[in-house]
Amino acid sequence: MKSQNLFPLVCLTASLVAACSGGQRFIAVQELAGRIDVSQLTPVEVKRLEKVLNREVSPCGDAVTLAESLFNTERCPLSTRAAAFIIERIKLDFNEKEISAAYVGRYASLKGLEIPIDGSPVRGAAKPVVTVAIFTDFECPFCSQAASAVEEIERRHPEEVAVVYKAFPLSIHPMAELAARSGFAAHRQGKFWEMHDTLFSATGTPLSRERIEVMAEGLGIEVEQFNEDLASSAATAAIAADQKLGKSLGVDGTPSIFVNGRKLEVGTDGLQDRVTEELIRIRK
Repeated sequence: MKSQNLFPLVCLTASLVAACSGGQRFIAVQELAGRIDVSQLTPVEVKRLEKVLNREVSPCGDAVTLAESLFNTERCPLSTRAAAFIIERIKLDFNEKEISAAYVGRYASLKGLEIPIDGSPVRGAAKPVVTVAIFTDFECPFCSQAASAVEEIERRHPEEVAVVYKAFPLSIHPMAELAARSGFAAHRQGKFWEMHDTLFSATGTPLSRERIEVMAEGLGIEVEQFNEDLASSAATAAIAADQKLGKSLGVDGTPSIFVNGRKLEVGTDGLQDRVTEELIRIRK
């Protein structure tokens, strides 16, 4: 399945906002006093914020601007988070184009990127409202940290969150491909997550074919079948498919995490916030 970004059929540019919203009036920041905090912004930054708030669309799919949605946070509880997101980037001296690009991916797009799950290892809620897809490399130390962060999200939201593993072994890691294959082979025997956790528990120590076989045996995996699956063309195809998918989604390193198809900017930064936002989006 080809992945694509499904943007809402609502205003995504300044001109379309005006058309969709019936020519809504420009809302000054002063009118939003008590709704947003601009105390740390300079007058020039306040003007930049004003322009962005009146240009970007509501994060709740309403045909109104973000500025207008801030007057009705009960209808659009994401609006205050979206405004804070913009303010933070203004404080970091992002320009308007950079802010808009980040905003569209996180808030203006009603649906995230499509990430197929079929055939991939999945753990967590049987009927999730939030799906966390992680493209990872078993030899990447940051991926080990990400695995722990994602596991904490699972513990906090056992009835709401499911996690999907995608293989993305990097060529800079000599045993990453073999480790990814071992994950595939373990998955064939219903032991993927056990192998996943065991491989990451070994982060920082050298991996080898012999050591991986010992891990498999220790997990109760039938080793002869494991080795056959590990070396199979099916393993090659599965890993290549995950890598192709990742590249089509803009993945160029690991870990790369998507929450309901929306990519985290860096590593696991803000993971809980992103899950919370998706829960708000679903329940609003």
